[in-house]
Amino acid sequence: MNPLLNPLFFGRVLKWYLEDPTKLHRMDNEGLKRFQNHSFKAMLTYAFTVPVYNEKYTAAGIHPRDIRGLEDIKKLPCITKEDLRRNFPTNVVPSSFQTKKAIVAATSGTTGRSLSLYTELSTVIRSMLGFRRALLEHHIPWQKTRMSLLLDLSENSFENEYFIHSILSTAKRIIPTNHFQILDILHSPIDLIQQINHFEPEVILGYPFVLIQLATLKNRGYGEKVAPKWIGTSGAVIDTYSRRFIEEAFHTHLFDIYAATESGIIAFECEEGRYHVCSDLVFLEYLQNGDDAPAGIPGLLTITRLYGKGTPLIRYRGIDDVVTVSQNDCSCGLVGDVLEEIHGRKSESIVLPDGRIALISVFEHCIGESLYEIKVNKIKRIQIVQNRIDAIEVRILFDDYLRDAGCSADETLSMLYHKLQERLGPQIEIQLKEVERFDDKAPYILSTIDRTHMLEKSYLV
Repeated sequence: MNPLLNPLFFGRVLKWYLEDPTKLHRMDNEGLKRFQNHSFKAMLTYAFTVPVYNEKYTAAGIHPRDIRGLEDIKKLPCITKEDLRRNFPTNVVPSSFQTKKAIVAATSGTTGRSLSLYTELSTVIRSMLGFRRALLEHHIPWQKTRMSLLLDLSENSFENEYFIHSILSTAKRIIPTNHFQILDILHSPIDLIQQINHFEPEVILGYPFVLIQLATLKNRGYGEKVAPKWIGTSGAVIDTYSRRFIEEAFHTHLFDIYAATESGIIAFECEEGRYHVCSDLVFLEYLQNGDDAPAGIPGLLTITRLYGKGTPLIRYRGIDDVVTVSQNDCSCGLVGDVLEEIHGRKSESIVLPDGRIALISVFEHCIGESLYEIKVNKIKRIQIVQNRIDAIEVRILFDDYLRDAGCSADETLSMLYHKLQERLGPQIEIQLKEVERFDDKAPYILSTIDRTHMLEKSYLV
């Protein structure tokens, strides 16, 4: 039976549907704190029934009565991606959890082996309603707006399991869904823009790298009828220059949604362009060497999900992103944390001779600025290789068609070299190398530097 035909289940979903989108507008800081503490204590009680958490807390001498609320959260040891990976499938959910009826979603594995987690339909719906919250902040009525969704439809992916197999398969029997166009990002960019051109959507949602490819094709004359009123991105860091490139190609406004497979939605951009944490759904810590990073200073994200069943997330460090929380509130009226910037994964970084950690955002900004200046998005992909603490090699794959458009490839490399040298400093030797291809699974950053005993001196973003 369709779960939405169950009156109790439908009643819960309807309550979330009506209340969640405006919750951060209706709460004040004190109300939010009470709500977070209540949700956290319920999730912690649940986590104590999950073997991987119970064993970790017992080994640390922690009992539920020791944790009064979020003020005591640092008494709890962090959970890592390896903890969950090692304990899947039997020890990451309570013994009473029905795994045969559960939804299993896997991370992409771009930074190593993928991670599989259990969840269930109500948790997925709660997370997806967070995405609806982001749409409503930009005055996009999802029920009738024509949307092209560019999704990763590979087996067990977040989008495939959560949206296609769970939400869409459940909802399409009750509400119309023909205003959604679902496209697989594994298709060629030309095929994608042709299908989008035929559909003529008002909204396009997708990964930044796919939208950059589509923007390049748009500038080359493809997609005459592709004129969205809004473009939404998610799934990867988007730098200022790539954002501007996409907006100018499609003559529209872009907003970003910050989410992860494990946690669901984390934050979204409001109309002012600032990232608001969904603080009623997740509680975030920003850490540097285990201590809270001050506002305005980058810190490693540690996340606690405040809802859901299946595999809980309490002080989870596996997302591996470095972010900066803002010192200032936003004028839009949403309560909760505001993120100043999302810098990318700590694992996708290099170490400089002075101990600073250069994150992926450094390279993205330098590349984006260079390409924006020459008005041609000719670099398809890069890889940074570090085998010495004082040297890196930047491998660059050009688009064959655009390689010498705007300016020559050599001039582009020279411009990029000077921007990287200025940003990283003279202490590190930089070599730029053009390559003809990359392996599909080649990491963005390949480093052999041993960081086992290195402290996080500071992040270069």
